[in-house]
Amino acid sequence: MKIIDIIKKKRTLSFEFFPPKNEINLPSLHKTIAELSKYNPDFVSFTYGAGGSTRKLTLEISKNTKQNNDSEVMSHLTCLAHSKSEIIEILSKFKNSGIENIIALRGDMPENQSELNGELKHATDLIEIIKSQFDDFCIAGACYPEDHPESINSEIDLKHTKLKQDKGTDFLVTQLFFNNDDFFRYRERAIKSGIEIPIIPAIMPIRSTKQIRRLTELCGAKIPESLNQKLEKSIDNDEETIKIGIEFATEQTNTLLENDVPGIHFYSLNKTRSVKEVLNNLNISH
Repeated sequence: MKIIDIIKKKRTLSFEFFPPKNEINLPSLHKTIAELSKYNPDFVSFTYGAGGSTRKLTLEISKNTKQNNDSEVMSHLTCLAHSKSEIIEILSKFKNSGIENIIALRGDMPENQSELNGELKHATDLIEIIKSQFDDFCIAGACYPEDHPESINSEIDLKHTKLKQDKGTDFLVTQLFFNNDDFFRYRERAIKSGIEIPIIPAIMPIRSTKQIRRLTELCGAKIPESLNQKLEKSIDNDEETIKIGIEFATEQTNTLLENDVPGIHFYSLNKTRSVKEVLNNLNISH
């Protein structure tokens, strides 16, 4: 089933996972997926490593989850290091595996590659290929409440996002953020700019102070000063940091739900505890 059709009917709950680097760790991931499946997510998504480094496992896990679970599957697909013919081949494999939902992303350059080999430089290039070559995929896109880290300014960033809609994107999922006001302001600006498709906020419960600081540096997200001060005190105590992360994510999610969002997407980092406790705190069994 196409996710956009689910969004039109109800507020969605979804989780994101990443494939392990090798197949020996697949049982652990399947256990994590099964644990969170108890919350009846409307869809789950699987990331696609830089330059397609997890390409085989992304397809395999997507296919298996689609066949064995009640939730829909959204597979990530990046285009930066692929040619058009490679993308069409990959999409054909997704289609033949019963995958109906793709989140189309530019992606990151592989570590061992410094120049582009492929013909595709932007997520909109990938969206164009999907729409021109296939008529049976629901397409999601990424958006950035605090702007893409490579954007010149907010206005241009929003124009690029609207272009995703114009090319055929069905809904958007945000980058992680910690200040709901940033999301609400972004949503208001997006609507004024002509973006009409649903925007689903994504939440990442913090598990490690050092880890979240690295991640926010990469993606351009800001940690509120009040939260940052708490994290500083627990910088060498991950257990305390996890508790802080659960408390903050619970409050953040609750406020978002009170303000008419079309769904909540959790970046699980392949862990269950934090997401489960947030959902339990909010009495969300779905």
